[in-house]
Amino acid sequence: MPNNIDLAYFYKPGDTLPDWTLGQKRAISLPLKHTKFTIDCLLEYTESDWILFWDYSLGEPDVVLLKELADSNVDVWHGGLKLGTEGSPQILNYVMPSWIYTLDGSDKVTHTNFRLSLRACLIKTKTLKALKGLPSIYQSLEMTGIALGYELLRKGGMIRYHSDLIKTSIDRFENISDVDQWVFLNRFFPRKWQLWTIINKKGLISNCRIWLKTRKINRLVCKPEIHSSLKKKSIVENKGVSVLAPTLDRYSYLLNELEELSIQTILPLEVLVTDQTSEEQRVLVDVEKYTDINVKIFPQTEKGQCVAWNKLLVEAKGEYVLFLGDDADGIKPDFIEKLLQTAQYFNCDMVASNVYECGAGEPNVNHNYYLTDTFPITLIKRKLVVDAGNMDMFFNRNIRADFDLSIRCHLKGAFMVFDPSAMIGHHRAPMGGLRAHKARVVTNHMAKNMLTKIADPTSSELFLIKKYFSPLQFKMYVRMKYFNQMIINGNVIKKSLRLMVMLLKSPVIYKTYKSRLKEALTELNKRSN
Repeated sequence: MPNNIDLAYFYKPGDTLPDWTLGQKRAISLPLKHTKFTIDCLLEYTESDWILFWDYSLGEPDVVLLKELADSNVDVWHGGLKLGTEGSPQILNYVMPSWIYTLDGSDKVTHTNFRLSLRACLIKTKTLKALKGLPSIYQSLEMTGIALGYELLRKGGMIRYHSDLIKTSIDRFENISDVDQWVFLNRFFPRKWQLWTIINKKGLISNCRIWLKTRKINRLVCKPEIHSSLKKKSIVENKGVSVLAPTLDRYSYLLNELEELSIQTILPLEVLVTDQTSEEQRVLVDVEKYTDINVKIFPQTEKGQCVAWNKLLVEAKGEYVLFLGDDADGIKPDFIEKLLQTAQYFNCDMVASNVYECGAGEPNVNHNYYLTDTFPITLIKRKLVVDAGNMDMFFNRNIRADFDLSIRCHLKGAFMVFDPSAMIGHHRAPMGGLRAHKARVVTNHMAKNMLTKIADPTSSELFLIKKYFSPLQFKMYVRMKYFNQMIINGNVIKKSLRLMVMLLKSPVIYKTYKSRLKEALTELNKRSN
């Protein structure tokens, strides 16, 4: 791929000039204003598709690997973790403590990670132009790279850490200054989260002082805008999709799903159903009616979402599984085809669909892909799920099983994309599912609109955050959870009454929290022994 990758290399007097045959080469040097000026000039004149930022103290770049990476629909490949970017900036833990992309995978595993270093980074030229080059508001090269990666992810860019871009780990990373961290916070987060961090971060006076110095930074509102989902893609072959649809006393929804799956432009290889309805209420579904989609039903006496999903994962034969459930509706004929097209276009492992609540009408859609941090109705490679360990049985009758699985897939290196064009309806069913186990007695929607309803964190939520996130992130998560319960929709009177309810219920709330935390810690201790 000659003349397709420009080289922007860090240069110090006395360095040997590198050989480079894939495009132009530009020497760049610090301070940052010089680096930015050089890159701005390169962006103005280059005709290459990619730019490689490289520090030759890391050794020679692997040209064969670079050519392979340049043949992808990923926007950035980088080696940041091997240069010490892990966990930065720390201030992000105060505002997004349970975000999946605050979790760094191993530096030996290629995975989605925004914490890039400009010392080892391959980026699409058009993407860097869309971001208007390098940001110029930070003091350090390290923060400049991480902020660029965060902005790219938030704008729908595809960014991946590659474990082989740098051959050995080199501890080159410098601590990011408090000023740079507050600049980052003010740049990407609204005033309420700035005030939240001032109060919760250790050092109130210092926080106030630095915030006053940085608060005039213009906020950048990021929304997906880089990869349009409306772009026409080639027709894909059926890769073999096993649709998973556990059900519990929701036959009318299930039958509608089977009808809609029967008219897909790419038919599923099979539709697998576990039926956990009590035997005396169980209905015999006529599977022979659906000759084109190979429906198989597995009655189950044991109840619970994880035991249902895991049974179907064992039975599935497709290259992909579609986590559908039994309460989807409005499945358009090209739904599976869209998911497969997106998986092929990005060569990704998982595609999350655009789920809306039935009866509320289809939402306004931003028709741009982005890296997903949720696990709704989802198409995913079966092998990845199996390698990640399937569903964790601790969540069998409680919430967040899907988020737990998505975290494990992420840490395994999964490339997970949200497809806004793959729209599908979801029924807020009054019965069945987790409601049968009293796991969704109070939803967030109820807590935001009813004075006396409080959505306490469940033992499964506390278990999940304790399992994967740091003590600081756990503390911030719990604080945010209860702080959000204090504020509901409505006028000032309703909001004031809510505060009174919270105050009166505080002894019960605290007792409930301690009980659920104990349950979560007991399970974690059991696993560590």
